[in-house]
Amino acid sequence: MVKKISDKEKQLIVFIREIGWGDVKIRIENGQPVVVYEAIKTFKLGDSLAKANRTAETKTVRC
Repeated sequence: MVKKISDKEKQLIVFIREIGWGDVKIRIENGQPVVVYEAIKTFKLGDSLAKANRTAETKTVRC
């Protein structure tokens, strides 16, 4: 049986894609993402200078 992706799961996927590269800590309740506790945007050395100028961010986001 194939389950449909919930709105919360869609929000999480969009959020992860926007970060692009980094670490995320997620709280799950009843099989669904509820809160993103930490989202730290990082960059690899050797990436373009434009990416390197972005600051690391830590956010708490409710899905």
